[in-house]
Amino acid sequence: MSETTEVNGTEGSAADNRKVPAPQMYMLAMGKFSQAFDAGDFAECLNWLKQADSLTAGHADAVTAHREAYARLITACSNKGITLALHTGNVLKQHRDLAEIISRCAASLTEQYRNDQAKQAMATVIVGYSSQLTNRLNRVMAMDHYVTTAEKLDGVLDNLFDILSFSVKLDSNSQEALPGICDRLALANTAASNADCSLTWFFSSKLSDWDKAELFCRRAAQWLKHNNESPGTVDPHFDECDAAQVVTALEQAAEALKLRQYKRSKKLLLVAEAALADTTCV
Repeated sequence: MSETTEVNGTEGSAADNRKVPAPQMYMLAMGKFSQAFDAGDFAECLNWLKQADSLTAGHADAVTAHREAYARLITACSNKGITLALHTGNVLKQHRDLAEIISRCAASLTEQYRNDQAKQAMATVIVGYSSQLTNRLNRVMAMDHYVTTAEKLDGVLDNLFDILSFSVKLDSNSQEALPGICDRLALANTAASNADCSLTWFFSSKLSDWDKAELFCRRAAQWLKHNNESPGTVDPHFDECDAAQVVTALEQAAEALKLRQYKRSKKLLLVAEAALADTTCV
């Protein structure tokens, strides 16, 4: 009788430790999420994550993957918002759409991390930043229909970078939502060109948009440094490149622009553009 009990106990223990596969419908929903993510359709990504909300119960791996997918979507939206801002120099309708997705993802994470105070706190901070971002975007778009001032664009970028600093900590695979150094260098090249175009030789002190030019250089340098300084960095063996020279050149140009030194600013922007041209990634 005791032998039977021992065997049954062993069998029960093995059954308890055996991983139960996630439900088929959960796998389908997450597969659709991945397809939408690869296509850059973030609204559709959110739709499929919401569909999977009630399909993870009792499956620890599925719960973790689902939560991290929400964080990854926040990271992707933040990256897209930063890219749009540095490429165009303006707040766009897409920024408001991205902010809405970030807000909804963060709200979901605060609910799902009810039993993990540390992670729930990070999700709650993202909720706060996303609310601030939405308010800023609404004010900008209600008043400025064509050109966004540097001050207002800088505030939007502050929120996006702050959101990103927390979302990458909630996802073990956040590099999948982040651009590699090659893409960052391409964006930095556009930003440097935008900064140069913001300066005019005719009445440069009054007609140049010094603040916008400084923002382009400073934020491009920040985005390049993010790959080395923050969690969620892209695998350095995927994009092998040393962008330190570009970062230094952009930061020096930003400092000259801040001081509104026309000749020095133009010279340092040329140095930054030369550094970008000389930097190759594999």
